[in-house]
Amino acid sequence: MTMPTVRTGHPYYMYDAIAAQPEAIASVIASRREQCAEVAGTLAGRRRIYVVGIGTSWHAALAGAQIMAGGPECFAYNSFEFCASPPSITPADAVIVISHRGTKRSSYEALDYAVAQGAYTIAITSTNPGPRIQVADAGIRTVGQEVSAAFTVSYTTALTVLAMLNLAMAGRLSGSDNGLDALPQQVAGMLAAADDIKNVVAEHQGQRRFIAAGWGANRANAYEVALKIKETSRADGEGFQIEQLLHGPFCALDSDCLLTLIAPAGNDRGRAGDVTRAAAALGTPVWALTNRPGAELADAGARIFRLPDCPAYLMPVASVVPLQLFTYYLALARGKHPDLFQQDDPLQAAARAHYDL
Repeated sequence: MTMPTVRTGHPYYMYDAIAAQPEAIASVIASRREQCAEVAGTLAGRRRIYVVGIGTSWHAALAGAQIMAGGPECFAYNSFEFCASPPSITPADAVIVISHRGTKRSSYEALDYAVAQGAYTIAITSTNPGPRIQVADAGIRTVGQEVSAAFTVSYTTALTVLAMLNLAMAGRLSGSDNGLDALPQQVAGMLAAADDIKNVVAEHQGQRRFIAAGWGANRANAYEVALKIKETSRADGEGFQIEQLLHGPFCALDSDCLLTLIAPAGNDRGRAGDVTRAAAALGTPVWALTNRPGAELADAGARIFRLPDCPAYLMPVASVVPLQLFTYYLALARGKHPDLFQQDDPLQAAARAHYDL
């Protein structure tokens, strides 16, 4: 299985990868269902599960640890921290390493450590990964390696695999009501609403800062969109857990920021409404991604993008898609190349010589 080829007419590979997601997610669901059921049978008997990654894959690990509630206690670890200050892993544990290319040093060293401790190991990776990641007991392949450095389809398909493992541990992977079958079409529906996102970018492309906030598993996507904005536009972006935003960082907001709220239906203890009203008092524009009933956020002044109705364990897949589109169109609007990790900038390229990944 490789990533579907999509000819979009767009100049950059990042968009091709975003556009490929409905077909890619459907392919992963169909082709990896049996393997996920088998792997989950082993996971369910473990003491603890550690989900490990770096960069975008760390955000996938954060979301994964939240959505994998159908089995043993689950923890997210940054790959670097997992190596620098490792937890006490035993053969009773499982370690899931997420690495799209399988070539990031911290991630394969984390896997090496887990193997040495006798843990059951799983690598969620591409269909053609580097050799070091292939030492895992189980390798769950998603899509072919992306050309663009702004990983998109590899992120959503990794999240899909984590959701499938969760469903399998809960005995629901083969059910007709688990939301998987509807997910590819829901993603396609959000891609079809690209003009709405273009309009948000057109209105706010010149903002000084781009702030995102969410909670639960969607907190990871607040971090993810801030990372992608930096990688693709070199703009100032930052992601927060929604409550943490109010405990100091909110003091830096003003009318020259755009605040993006990832606010699906669920218990946020009223904070999405509080943050929207507080931002309005500052003159800070708010873009809210939501599927909640009622018009509280719109009435408070937020511009609304409608998320689909899907289970909480699939919402991180759904909520990141409009954020990826926003990131892509922002890069275009600001005249930046979204595929190159800013290596077309001579200073960034010179700096890159001083570190490896």
